[in-house]
Amino acid sequence: MGHTYVMSDMHGMYDLYRRMLKEISFSEEDTLYVLGDVVDRGRDGIKILLDIMERDNVTLILGNHEAMMLDVVTMEDLSGPLYEERMFRWEKNGGGVTAHHYFGGLGYKDQARLIAYLESCPLFLHNVVVNGRRFYLVHAYPDDKGYADGITDETISWNSLIQLTPEYQKKLRDQLMWTRIDKENEFPEGQTVIFGHTPTLWYQAGSPMRFWHGRNCIDIDCGCSYLAHENKQGCLGCLRLDDMKEFYIS
Repeated sequence: MGHTYVMSDMHGMYDLYRRMLKEISFSEEDTLYVLGDVVDRGRDGIKILLDIMERDNVTLILGNHEAMMLDVVTMEDLSGPLYEERMFRWEKNGGGVTAHHYFGGLGYKDQARLIAYLESCPLFLHNVVVNGRRFYLVHAYPDDKGYADGITDETISWNSLIQLTPEYQKKLRDQLMWTRIDKENEFPEGQTVIFGHTPTLWYQAGSPMRFWHGRNCIDIDCGCSYLAHENKQGCLGCLRLDDMKEFYIS
């Protein structure tokens, strides 16, 4: 019987991703959840996406960087003020390198395949059970306000957003992908929220390269975004949900 792992916020650091898979002896019997922000800042985000996409036992939950990417690459008209606005926002957040490899390195068929894959990825998973323990997996912040209640799909994906009004689409996206968990936030007993998005040094300046354990929540973003900018204080972390063992590659 395989193990269940969670990683987050790799930001294009393909070599660390591959080293981590080797470190945990990841096999076809195991399951891996990736909590978003595979792309941007580092140079190999598209490479990681293509690898994940081919693995049946890896599930990507979308982060805000995948959302910014989709906002651009799904546009029918790649010109005009709306395109410029979206591209400016994406590039400002480190998306230039991803855009370069997507538009310049992939053919149209591979671009279409990648878009279809990202649009089918879940936005969160609220009932992952491992060894009798329940987990809520999300990139940034749980949907504790019920913005997704109007969606009938069992797994809520980017494609599911069409079931909501534009106002609720924005609210749900902002909640799941952009909102930061505060150090004082406390989530209900009986379920542990696992999230990324916010580097753990925000919560524990003295130990920035390790997971942060809050009140029924765990932050696993250990700062690959810093490594992408050659700041060596970051690392890639991986959490094994079977026994809560922590793995780190720096």
